Amino acid sequence: MTIISNPFQLSGSEYKTNWPLLIFLFLMPLRNIQLQYIPNLGGGINFINIFFLLSLGHALIYGKALEVKPKINSMIKWYVLTSILALVLGYSFLGDKSQGLWKDMKDMLVPVFLVFIVQKSASDDIQWRRILIAMLLPLPYIFKVVWSQYKAVASWHYSDDLRISGTFMDLGANEMGAFALMMALVTFSCVLTTWSYSKWRYFFIAMFIMSGMCLIYSYSRGGYLAFLLGFIIIFINYKNRKKLIAPLIFVLVIFVFKMPESVQERFSSINASEDERDESAQSRFVFWAIAFDRFLERPVAGYGYHTVQDKRINPYEMDTHNYYVKMLVERGVIGFLTFLLLLMSFRRLIYKNLQYDETDAIKYGLTLGMAGALAGMMLGNMFGDRFSHYPIITYFWVMIALISVLDAKQEEGSVNQDWSARVAES
Repeated sequence: MTIISNPFQLSGSEYKTNWPLLIFLFLMPLRNIQLQYIPNLGGGINFINIFFLLSLGHALIYGKALEVKPKINSMIKWYVLTSILALVLGYSFLGDKSQGLWKDMKDMLVPVFLVFIVQKSASDDIQWRRILIAMLLPLPYIFKVVWSQYKAVASWHYSDDLRISGTFMDLGANEMGAFALMMALVTFSCVLTTWSYSKWRYFFIAMFIMSGMCLIYSYSRGGYLAFLLGFIIIFINYKNRKKLIAPLIFVLVIFVFKMPESVQERFSSINASEDERDESAQSRFVFWAIAFDRFLERPVAGYGYHTVQDKRINPYEMDTHNYYVKMLVERGVIGFLTFLLLLMSFRRLIYKNLQYDETDAIKYGLTLGMAGALAGMMLGNMFGDRFSHYPIITYFWVMIALISVLDAKQEEGSVNQDWSARVAES
């Protein structure tokens, strides 16, 4: 693989930087700062809305439209339409309990609309890299918060007191683990692809260690399994994977035998027998059975957005802890198939770009990492909602947008080559 001389140039762009977008991305996973230090203006006007609108305005005024429209955009629009349908059905079913439902839907769709903003803001390679770096810079602070919380509750054996949430203070440990999982896989891939660049190699190693530690101390069993799956996917698709066999065996041995006893105990509980399952794991089977019965009652379009925890759906008033089951209940076959098609379009986009003879280490690293992150996210959704919490999924959508920019520019190059060839022939 040919690598250009400076694949990490961050200055010298001829286009205006979308600074509201970069600030927005930097602060997105820092929920503690948003909730404690950034004032909410009321009436649904908060940090997210303000910076989203500023980012959108900048993209419309100064952004550069891609000459070739990314194919994934059509699938995203269908996903938005089915989401609006679910919102309407949710209002109809919940009635008086539907207060603020549109705000929740709006926040869930903000990361989706960011795809179009990023596509216009990543005007050249420099702007493209700045967007990616903005999503890596919060990791040291996130790790600091996680480590401080862990030291305050650390114990030799596992207990639920160890389930810390880091900066995701209004969510939970599983959500923090889902975010750390994605960042660990992406930064690990960038370590592989930037190994020839000592300065950036050390940068990505540091980012990987910090995100990996956050995942470890989330004590998320689903996160552990998802990371192993994503790790395998990266290994299979990495072009120089033969060189990784020995170091990977070493890393896995360290992971299995040198982790804290509490982490080993949490990991070993994954394969517990039915009699040994904890209350959290056992309850999931109960909720799934109830949810599937409700799905059969309205299989086409479902009950609507945010209805799965309604007492009429689940008498325990609990989430399904499985996003696919949740989609079946709330959105029916229409929404569920749209979601699966969306995931398939993500996969096609990522693997198509992995086949290119990439000349930029960071682009190849991101694409490779997202192959693992997509697999990890799909598995993680078996154990909870990893797709609708915007503090978690925003970075996933933005990275998909960055890959769609690469794809569009590759298509643009192919079109220009074909046009040049026809001119030459004529």
